[in-house]
Amino acid sequence: MTLAERLIHARTESGYSEPAVVARAAGITPSALYQLESGKSKSLKGPTAAKLSRVYRKFRTEWLITGLGPMHNETVRIAEPDPAWPAVAGSETPHGYVRLPLLNMEGDMGYGTHNDDQPEVVQFLDVAEWWAQQKLPRNLDRVKVISSRGDSMAGVINHGDIVFVDTAVDHFAGEGLYVFNFQGRALIKRLAPNLLTGRLQIVSANPAYPPQDIDRGEIDQLHIAGRVAAWWTLRTY
Repeated sequence: MTLAERLIHARTESGYSEPAVVARAAGITPSALYQLESGKSKSLKGPTAAKLSRVYRKFRTEWLITGLGPMHNETVRIAEPDPAWPAVAGSETPHGYVRLPLLNMEGDMGYGTHNDDQPEVVQFLDVAEWWAQQKLPRNLDRVKVISSRGDSMAGVINHGDIVFVDTAVDHFAGEGLYVFNFQGRALIKRLAPNLLTGRLQIVSANPAYPPQDIDRGEIDQLHIAGRVAAWWTLRTY
């Protein structure tokens, strides 16, 4: 494969149909990715390769750059050894762990992605019971797990983090991080009242994404799916 073919393959296999979405998630310009995917740029260099690797998590950076060696990372390891970190569930829940459903949806932390499909459970995660008791609602039937995508909450929730959502909170219940749909876009953002305007405001952690007021006439387009209860960062090696 040429460099352009490898990057297009990595993008499509990672579930991205639009290069511009990948560019935003990686923190590079859409024109830079276009140059690479069109073959006009013949080399993928360190900083850009590292940024794309964070988006195309299952692809080895060396393979993206050179085409040499295995295409995929063989294992996904936890960033830090900790008994609270999750593992993909086996046939039985280990003693001292609780099982939570992992949905096939991603919460976008950029400008949002259109997603009209009903999320389905694709697998389960086993997490330490003591951690769940400390960090999650008492009724674990309320909790669903999704993965995050994008960079607008970078420094708080990062691209690829696992997010635990309290789905019983389907309305604005005070300032906090929510998973919601606004104008057909699925988002993970902070919702907070704007004290100057009296309107509800969508707030990002990344200053590159300006706050957005929700006009009173648009409030019926806000559909809250849940409130973020916790999140974990996983690192691919």
